[in-house]
Amino acid sequence: MKQKKLVVHVVLNSHLDPVWRWGRGAGIDEAIATARTACDVLDDFPETHVTRGESWVYETVCELDPKTFKRMQKHVAAGRLHIVGGWYVQPDCNLPSPETFRMHARVAGEFFRKHFGIRQVATGYNVDSFGHGAYLPQFYSEAGFQNYIMMRPGPHEKTLPREVFQWRSPNNFQILTARIPVAYNCGIYNIEQRLNGILELADRNLGHTLFFCGLGDHGAGPTRLEIEYLLQHWNDYPDVEFRFSHPDAFFDAVRATRVKFPVVTGELQHHAIGCYSAIARIKRELRLTEDRLLQAQHLVPEAERNDLWKPVLFATFHDVLAGSSVESAYPELYDELAGVRAHLQTLVNKAVRIPRQSLGPDKKKRQFLFLDNFSDKPFRGLAEIEPWVNYGCNVQDGTIDFVRITTSAGKEIPYQRIIHEAASYPRPRLAIPVAIPAHGRLPLFLDYNHIPVKQTSEFPVDADELASFRLGRRNFLGAPIRFDVLSDETDTWSHGVNGYPTKVRRTLKPVGPFQLYQTGPFLEEAIARYTDTHGNTIDIVRRRESTLPGIRLRLRVRWNGAREILKMIIQPSFQPTRRIDGVSGGPLERKFDGEEYPIFNYIWLQSKSASLATVSKDIFSADVQPDGTIRLTLLRTPIYCHHDPFVPPTVQHYPVTNQGESTFDIAFLLNPTQQQLDDEITRQANPLVFSESTLGVHRFPEWTEEQKKLAESVKSKK
Repeated sequence: MKQKKLVVHVVLNSHLDPVWRWGRGAGIDEAIATARTACDVLDDFPETHVTRGESWVYETVCELDPKTFKRMQKHVAAGRLHIVGGWYVQPDCNLPSPETFRMHARVAGEFFRKHFGIRQVATGYNVDSFGHGAYLPQFYSEAGFQNYIMMRPGPHEKTLPREVFQWRSPNNFQILTARIPVAYNCGIYNIEQRLNGILELADRNLGHTLFFCGLGDHGAGPTRLEIEYLLQHWNDYPDVEFRFSHPDAFFDAVRATRVKFPVVTGELQHHAIGCYSAIARIKRELRLTEDRLLQAQHLVPEAERNDLWKPVLFATFHDVLAGSSVESAYPELYDELAGVRAHLQTLVNKAVRIPRQSLGPDKKKRQFLFLDNFSDKPFRGLAEIEPWVNYGCNVQDGTIDFVRITTSAGKEIPYQRIIHEAASYPRPRLAIPVAIPAHGRLPLFLDYNHIPVKQTSEFPVDADELASFRLGRRNFLGAPIRFDVLSDETDTWSHGVNGYPTKVRRTLKPVGPFQLYQTGPFLEEAIARYTDTHGNTIDIVRRRESTLPGIRLRLRVRWNGAREILKMIIQPSFQPTRRIDGVSGGPLERKFDGEEYPIFNYIWLQSKSASLATVSKDIFSADVQPDGTIRLTLLRTPIYCHHDPFVPPTVQHYPVTNQGESTFDIAFLLNPTQQQLDDEITRQANPLVFSESTLGVHRFPEWTEEQKKLAESVKSKK
């Protein structure tokens, strides 16, 4: 039986990085040049098709070069310029939040419907992203996509049963996926080599393969040289049929074969593990802005919501969020994200204050306090507030204790005085346990006419407990936490490795034992400093809370190391048998393999008798060793935009990432329920909003004789 020819689908395209070794301005120029070249190719070669994705590119051309945009519209209508991707940019596919992935499809989909009449882009397209999160099939399926094209990890990094497969998320969403063989681009200088490589790897049983042709970035796409070469050499391969094609046509063709495609479940890793931790600031800025948008976007008019999301979507671009761009590209992006947060904060300030102006003075002359939960999840835990108190209630001499906090029904709310933020002229800072429903408001009153009741309930504290991270008799860790410094000679991306060394270059040592510096009925805190011989320091505040089944750490890291990794070492007090990591979209079970993985909020180690969850919105990367030891990547300090095989002469010639001061909020939860884990994630991501009103309150309260005597007694003891 005569074998059918292998059909090679030639996809003319241009890979385009709006930010990488250049800033966004250069990327804008590149987008316009690419659009013009695509239109010229389609005009001059009527047999060709061109593929172009990302609504940011089309939007940029629409705003800055309307004539070229009209040409693009005509070619799309003629069925020769093919829109793929269906997202705003090609993002990092590991670190953004689930809602951000969904907004990519929403914002881009509305643009393509409005300007091209395309109801649904069929093929998702992230050909240069550095690994792909497990729940992407869900995000694409929810938005109506049928197909997906990726390239990384490549065949040398991950073995797949077939280059075309059904990719399934852990919660059973599926999308037909193709991995690009060899590369997503080529030029006349390597077209023959790339083409031969494609033919060597092609699945002859499937009968169809992809060949991506066209220069990337500032090359502006396929040139006449590549097209003319293909036309001249198509007949050189008797068992091959070449077609100018596009991704949608390729997927239609492979579906028509009725081949049964294998199912691949879960994430597609690894490629470039350094991108999980390089330039931590952009990752924190993005996560913070995502959280604020999710809290407050309901305050934004629907017509303005997409525009507010666009800076966030752009910042997820894979060479931005991955930390692989030049240093000079980032300030503009930081400013944009800060601008989004500032705008949202203005809306929040109005939303919590305008409605209460209709309230009159309290008849009992009490001060109004309000706690607003803008999250779509309930808040349970300690709230920290710094209310204004009248001058007669001095913080330093203890007369703040002569006020009380009550509900509107008069029920007294206990509180603990804690260390205030200001180093001079301090205001009182209070910790109170609260439970506030999703999108709820808790109104309270501050009452000055009160006889204080002595607080008797405090955490029992001993030196061993402070050092070993125990809570009573329950051990959190098998050993005290440790901060190890590893050598890292990889480039910015950490090409060629799946994990980092276990050999330790040095360990930061505690300057002294933990010192207790505040305690009370709801929380206690102790502080310690760790340092090394290179001038790096870590200040640790260790906190226990009455509402937390565990321990919280606040780290302030001051770092100046180059080409190193700072790992926080956490050894559980039991032998875990199961590891569940938070990833964007949900939980994912992973192996105890010592490899570096992207983390979204938590790592949860479990055994039959115990479990330990490490929760932090500030950690994006970690490994778990075969014995269950967690190694959180706090900082990694490669050179900016350093790509092997280039060897920098010295680090002094190039800027180094992750220098200076960084802060981390980390909680250890012992044997938590799912609800307790969710509550801690909510607490870190969605802080309560505090406001107050002194309407009708006397500036100096009239104390009773008993209060005056007590006040004098307090002052004399001070």
